[in-house]
Amino acid sequence: MDVVHQSRRERQAVTLLELHYAPRGTTITVSPASEVKEGESVTVSCLSDGAPVGWMVLRRLSEDQDVKLQSHNGSSTSFTLSSALLADSALYQCEAFNEHGSQKASTQVTVKAPPRNTTVLVYPSTEVQEGQNITVCCRSKTGQWHRALLPGWELPAGEPYAQRYRPIPGECDQ
Repeated sequence: MDVVHQSRRERQAVTLLELHYAPRGTTITVSPASEVKEGESVTVSCLSDGAPVGWMVLRRLSEDQDVKLQSHNGSSTSFTLSSALLADSALYQCEAFNEHGSQKASTQVTVKAPPRNTTVLVYPSTEVQEGQNITVCCRSKTGQWHRALLPGWELPAGEPYAQRYRPIPGECDQ
């Protein structure tokens, strides 16, 4: 008896499939924190996923300016402020884009500083009579006007100043 082996032939075809999509999952992070003290270092980083890999643009958007800080070919970028200034307080925006679309992410960075260049104004004048009310206005470079009406009576010994403080709206807004 003769056994005939017939071999099976399998055919395979390999096709390379490339998946293309617009950027997604775009994130922006701030390290060490989004609120820092003046003079500290802060790093703003962006990350996104897209195919093909496109461009990342990091901007600082403030009241009157749109400043491009970084433009980078790839899926990530970062920018470090080595000594943050008050003027660096702004909305930071990251935009990832490729030929299929774009995606944005943003975060606020706030730089804080102690008051300085403090100005004190006294109304109606610095020379007053006993019993006369005066308004004292204080302003610093890093803050708004603060005001108080100080009645013209003597402060009893040991009474905290805050117990006599009374804000007067509009008096110091000049």
